[in-house]
Parts: sequence; C-alpha cells; structure tokens
Amino acid sequence: MRQDRSQTVTGDRALEQSGGDRLGFREVAKRIAVSLVDRATTNGLVVGVEGAWGAGKSSLLFLIGEELRELPDDKRPTVISFRPWLIANRDTLITSLFDELSKQLESIAAGSNSASHMTAKKAQKAATALRRFVAGLSKAGAVIEIAGDWSGFALIRWFEKILAALPTWVHRSPLPPQLTELKEKLIQALRDLDHRFVITIDDVDRLEPEETKEILRLVRSVADLPNVIYLLCYDNKILADSIIKSVGVENGCSYLEKIVQLTVMVPKPESLQLRQWFSDELGSIASPKDDEELSRLKLVIDYEGGQQLRTPRSVVRALDAIRFFWPPLRELGADLADLVWLQLIKEGNLDLYRWVENYCATSSVVQLGIARVEDAEKEKMNSDLLAIMKGGRFSDRTYRHYFANQLPGAEVDYSEEDKGLKLFEHIGDYERDESIRKRRLSSPDHYRLYFALEGPSYVLSQSDFSKMREAVSTGPEQTGRELQRLHEQHTAGSLSKADLMLERIELNSAQTLTPIQSRHLLIALSNELDEAFRRKPFDRSWTTSLWDRAQRLVPPLLSRLEPLSRAATITAIFHDGRAIGWLTSLLRHETFAHGRYGGRRSPESEWLFSDDELTQVSDILHDRYLAMSVSDLLDCPNPGSILFAWQQLGDEHGPRQLVTVASSSDVGLVEILEKLTSLVISSDRGIYDVIKPENIAPFMDYGIARERVKGI
Repeated sequence: MRQDRSQTVTGDRALEQSGGDRLGFREVAKRIAVSLVDRATTNGLVVGVEGAWGAGKSSLLFLIGEELRELPDDKRPTVISFRPWLIANRDTLITSLFDELSKQLESIAAGSNSASHMTAKKAQKAATALRRFVAGLSKAGAVIEIAGDWSGFALIRWFEKILAALPTWVHRSPLPPQLTELKEKLIQALRDLDHRFVITIDDVDRLEPEETKEILRLVRSVADLPNVIYLLCYDNKILADSIIKSVGVENGCSYLEKIVQLTVMVPKPESLQLRQWFSDELGSIASPKDDEELSRLKLVIDYEGGQQLRTPRSVVRALDAIRFFWPPLRELGADLADLVWLQLIKEGNLDLYRWVENYCATSSVVQLGIARVEDAEKEKMNSDLLAIMKGGRFSDRTYRHYFANQLPGAEVDYSEEDKGLKLFEHIGDYERDESIRKRRLSSPDHYRLYFALEGPSYVLSQSDFSKMREAVSTGPEQTGRELQRLHEQHTAGSLSKADLMLERIELNSAQTLTPIQSRHLLIALSNELDEAFRRKPFDRSWTTSLWDRAQRLVPPLLSRLEPLSRAATITAIFHDGRAIGWLTSLLRHETFAHGRYGGRRSPESEWLFSDDELTQVSDILHDRYLAMSVSDLLDCPNPGSILFAWQQLGDEHGPRQLVTVASSSDVGLVEILEKLTSLVISSDRGIYDVIKPENIAPFMDYGIARERVKGI
C-alpha cells in the first residue's frame, strides 16, 4: 500500500536522494567537492564540517558525497561513508572503518572501477608495501595476529589490530629505522596510485567520550597517508567537551586544532527560509477550517515560528509532530492553529510547553468554578514564565500579545511595573462559550486533546450532547433519565457530567432550546434533583452544586415560554414535581430575594419569579407541606430547610406540629434531630455535625429535647 509522503512521519534523518534542497546547500556542496579534488593537498587532509546539532551537517555531507560522485572519471575520488556512532565498541569501530577502506581498495585492484592495468598494478604494489609495514609493526611489538590470505588488499583487515598500538609509537618516539623505511615505501606506493579516498565520518560528537578519543587518534595516526581526506562532522563545542573528558586536556578546541587542518561551517539558514519551508510543508499536511483560523495560523507561524524554528532539524521535527497528531485531532474538531502553536513550542522549548500545559489545566478547573488561584500562585507562575522565556523575548510586546491570545484568561501587563502577563483574568461567558464550541486549546473541555489526544475525564462527548438533545425533545421522563445517567458519571472533583451539562446549557443551549424543550427540561429538573442527591450526595452548602446550577437555569428557560405556557409550567413543576427539596430551595431563595423574609430585597434582576409568581409558588408549596407525612419529611434531602421555608411562609404551627408527631418516640426524636444538624469545620477536629439550639428551638423545646437525649 503506497503512502502519501507528505503525510508520512519522516523522523530526524539527513537529506536523502529524494529529498529537496530546501536551504540551498547544493551549491555549497559543489564548491566544497571541487576544492577537495582540485585544491586539497595530496599529503592527506582532515576537514571539519562544523555546525550545531540540527543545523544540517549530515544533509550537507550527503550532498558533498553526491557531488564528488558526479565528478568526471579522472577526478572522481572513492567516497567512503563511515558512521561510528552505529558501532558498539572500539575494536569494532576500527575494524568497520578499515573494512570499508579495504573493500574500496580491492575494487580498484580488481579493476571493477574501470581502472587501467597500470592502476591495478600500482594498487598491488601498495598492498605489498602495506603488508610489509604491518609485519614490521608486529615485530616491533604491536600485538596483532596475522593469519589467512595476504593477497591483494585483504591484508588491511588486519591493519586495524595494530592501530591501538600505533598512536603509542607516534606519540612516544619515532618509529625504528626499519619501520620508517617501510612506512616511506607505503606512502610512496599510495602516492603513485594517485587515487583519492574521501572518508566521511558523521556525528563524531554523538560518540561516547572514549569512542571520540579512539576515532580522533585513528584519524591523526593515518592523516599523513597520501590522498586520504577525512571529512568529520561535529558540533565544535560538544566535541571539545567530550575531548576534555576523555583525553584529560584543558582545552578541547586546541586539541582538535592539531587534528583538523581545515574547517567548513554549515551555512546558517535565514529565519524566513525556515518559516517558509515549514509553511509550505504544512500546507500539504493540513488545512484550517475557515478564514479566521487561517488568519491565526499565519500569526502563529510568523511569531512563534520565528522564535522556535531555528534549525532545519527543528522544522522537520515540528512537521513530524503535526503529521502524527493532526489526523486524530482533526476528527475531533480541534483547532489547527492551536496545535501548530503548541507543537512549535514543544520543539523549541520543552519547559515552556510544560508551563503551558500546567496553565491550561489550572485554568480549566478555574473556569468550571471548582478552584481559584491566589495572587501568590499567579505571581509564581508569571515569574516561572519569565525565567523560561530566555533572551528577553517578552520585551517584544507584540510577541507577548499573540502569546497571551493563545491562553485563557491571559493578558499583557501594560502597567508601569510591566511584569510580563496578567494570568487567570476573568473570562467572559461568550469567550468561554466560543472556545468550547470551537474546541480550542483555551477550552476547559478540550485543552487535553492537544496534550494527550484525549479530553479531560470530565469532557462531555458529542454523544452526550446528542442524547440530551434527543431527550429534551421527547419529554420530561426521558430528560430525567438522561440527567440521572450523566449524574452517575464522575468527573473532576465532586462534579458529575450532569453538572457540566447544566453548565453548558446555561452558557449556550438555553438560547437555542425550543419552548417545548425548555418546558421538558424544567419539569425534569423538578422531578429528578432530589433523587440525584440520594443516589450520589453532594455538598449543597459549600460550593456550587447541581442544585445551584439547575437554579441558574430557571430564568433563561422560563424566558423561552409564552406567558400562558410559563404560568402553566410554574404551576406544574411546583405542584407535581417530585424534587420537593430542590423546589423548596427555590422558594427560600425567592422569599429572601423579594424581601418577604429577612427584610433585604434584592434587585429584580436576581429574581427567579415575579412577585405574583412567587405568591403562586408559596401557596402551592404551603399546601404540599400541610399534606406531608413524617416519612415524607424525613425522606427529603433537606428536612430542616423545608421546616424553615414552611415557617417563613408565616405558618408557625404547621412545622411544629409535624415535628411533634415525628419526635413522639425516642427513635423518632433521634431521627428528626439527625436531620436538623449543622456541619462544622474545625482546624483541629476536622469536619463534624453538631446540633445547634437555633436549629431546634423554632420547632421544639430545646431543653426538653436535650434531656430526652440524655435519658436515651
């Protein structure tokens, strides 16, 4: 099965035959190739190709090799590509290099490269000289084993066995007279052969320190052999540090200068070149959904790409990341500009990537209302960000502006103090709704798509929305069952998916639900919220609960109804709703908000119902309270709240009478007192329930109740 190459993850590989010369290295490679043949000395040469990791050294080396192989027959050298970091140990390292050299020499001697008879004869002469030289080294004390067929250039396969001893001779003292004569004959034979060998050794800086030392000693020991040119690729700083560790010298660069006679610097690409390369390739991988996303994508490439795309490797790695992550994220409706922004940051600055991940995770729970960020934490996160942003990048306020635009609740600090960014600022409902709808990185529901290819555990799936839409279109009972299903699915903290659904409906769907859907949802809430508490209790008094979220939905849902339908719906939910505990919480809210109890009237904008509607609701619930049995009362999630609501309607006798009946027996007394406790949080005792006099006195004599409990 053929793959679309534009969609295939390429990995961190050097330029290949099929690859494009994106950065204009071809012309540089041509000039270097010509110089190596026409201008380099015949006495042997070591050339360093220097550049930082990812700068394109391997690609330039590949192109130099190609250009050398394209030279005319009379100038074309033998190119041997050697990759030492693939070799496991020192002995194998040396063996592998000279195996490659031996194979090429054997090819020349055998005439496989159309060599003349005279050239083959000279190659045989060089072989004989090499054999004698190696034999002389053996007699001089080099520890080698000579066996097998010495014909042709196969003898070079044993040559590496004395190379470990050769540096010792080179550095310790001149070779003995006999060896000097043998070496001179070898040198003359190689010079008479008049054929150049270019040995390219890539990634010298990736070797372990001890391996680096062996390679450099090897090169130095045979660097003066005629017509042998070494091309070593490395990052100067990294290689110098490795030399210091392995050789024990004070200055690794000075040591390297004794081995490398000439250096070629890898051309540094322009930032514009890298961004254009990235942009061109990105166009074959993905496309934005609309003009707005395209506009943001261009800004991301210009501003973040200008910061993070610094080497050819960074371009390749960022593109590979997008090739890998975009297909599944596209299916989930993610935002391309956000993905590109995040992958550019990950490629260029992993610490910044982790900071962004932490910020988005914290912001998501803040937006859901289950956490808050104190000023001290904001300041720490901002100082961490400034420390990560090295090189004064944030001094450019334009860059800072576009960086902040990617994050929820982040703004540029334009104050005189100019501390960088202001973090976790207020996020408006419209802004949050848009980020959720578009599945942006700033969405509390979708940010984890960009970090883990999945939403947070509390994300509502498209299936959840579809099921709820179908339920509210069908009827209250189906809507109630769907709410219970969502409530049983735990998410973050104490939240359930039902919490999230009501939150999303408040943000957006309340404006798009039809009147009949709104009516169905209101009736479902009036039927199910007490049962939801029984199935999976939640704290109704400490943080925003499912009851609170449902309460906030009442005004927008009622606003969708025509006056007659509104009045009928209010009557239906308070007269027939099974969730009398939740309905009582609405009554108490309105009793205080309208100033009917407590004496403090709230603005009408905070009311759930009009004055007339509240009167209607009060009458309906009063009748229901009068009809309650003791078991009905005790079965409610909030019996105390019902008793207080009943009393606040102006009926002092009704709740006392019901409590008297409920507490007529000792068992009944204990049951009713347990329902009238208050939660207390203590620094030394933790969380516990207490019976406060003010909870008991309105409904029974506190002293008598206390004595009865003592008697029990």
